Amino acid sequence: MLYMTLSLALVIMILIGSGVLHLVSLKKIYKEIERLKRGQKISKEVFYKEVTVAQGSNFVALAMAGWMMLFVAIGYFYFLIPSELPFSYMMQMPNIASSSVGLILFGCGIALVAVIIFLALDKLPNSYRNLKLTELYSFYNISKKRKIYIALTAPLLWFSVVISAGLGTLYPETDSIFEGISFVFLIISECMLVLPIWEERR
Repeated sequence: MLYMTLSLALVIMILIGSGVLHLVSLKKIYKEIERLKRGQKISKEVFYKEVTVAQGSNFVALAMAGWMMLFVAIGYFYFLIPSELPFSYMMQMPNIASSSVGLILFGCGIALVAVIIFLALDKLPNSYRNLKLTELYSFYNISKKRKIYIALTAPLLWFSVVISAGLGTLYPETDSIFEGISFVFLIISECMLVLPIWEERR
């Protein structure tokens, strides 16, 4: 089951790569504006305000739901299904995991951590808007079609979570076909969420 470790590395690399590209792209734009202004200093707060593209509160809410579901889906797929990874919810906490609310507690725990991270980043001053996940898409021109794709990530990831939960209940048995389906839903959704960053790389 080495593929579990390799696939987790891929998921993490896509997230880290997207984050780095996002920061580097905005930094390049900032430097270019400074050059055009002949070295005149511009505050980051003003810069981020000027490059912001309003995307609509409904879209932002759906996008944040997609990101939250992504973290839940990653937790269910990699830490619920027993594998060669060092931690497995089913193996390390069998009494809680096998209880009637074990899977719900696991998902709620991951969702709570995600919400805390989102809120903590959102408390950063406006000069650090580039680090706020709720502001992520405000720096990109996103078509209506792309917005629909991003909005669809939440239900797609829900399918991944449900399949992973089902696989967890099969322990110690495994089903490679359903594992593959769950991963496909997960990786496609992740790529949809970060696609605007890669499409508009500068």
